[in-house]
Amino acid sequence: MALLNFESKDASVAEVNPQIEAFLKDFSIEVMPRTAEKVEDFRDLLPSTTRVYVAHIEGTPIEEMVITAKR
Repeated sequence: MALLNFESKDASVAEVNPQIEAFLKDFSIEVMPRTAEKVEDFRDLLPSTTRVYVAHIEGTPIEEMVITAKR
């Protein structure tokens, strides 16, 4: 089960569990450049203060990492 389903645009709202909400407060994510290419705009998915770490995968050109970080 994925926390963020990048394939689905249909988002149904479920009842919020306060314990889960507290656990996920101020979360961060890690993304690979090739995965980030599939996301049109992270601002549509994440709160503006979310820390996004770019994973360095061996063989990934630094230019791709910089492009991902700029997004």
